[in-house]
Amino acid sequence: MSISARLRSVIDDRGLSIKEASEVVGIPYRTLQNYLLGEREPNAKAMAAIRTHLGISLDWLLTGDGSMFRGVSAGAAETQTVNQQEEAILELFRSLGDAGRQSIQSAAEEKKRLMDIERRLQDLTEALADTKRPA
Repeated sequence: MSISARLRSVIDDRGLSIKEASEVVGIPYRTLQNYLLGEREPNAKAMAAIRTHLGISLDWLLTGDGSMFRGVSAGAAETQTVNQQEEAILELFRSLGDAGRQSIQSAAEEKKRLMDIERRLQDLTEALADTKRPA
């Protein structure tokens, strides 16, 4: 993942538009847009502003290593993102009528059943391969 993709991820995670992010960070709209398009990379001053105003780790922005957020372990940041995603899905689910909720539940149960079958098939394939190996 590139710096531009990681920066886009931060802006999306914060629920900001490019215009809103440029205002929060104090970087001109067009400059931020160039960063997001990969046409330019942020200079040291821009990275410091991004770090300060969006609360992200520069190590993560530059390399993708570690946690996206400053002062948060990678596991905690992942849990926070998953929880936000789960909350959004739950909110959408609750906004549907009974038929819509039943349809989604049936699809999820079918997906789970197929994943279980795929896992079992993989286990059986590995077991069969083990029995065909010469001793």
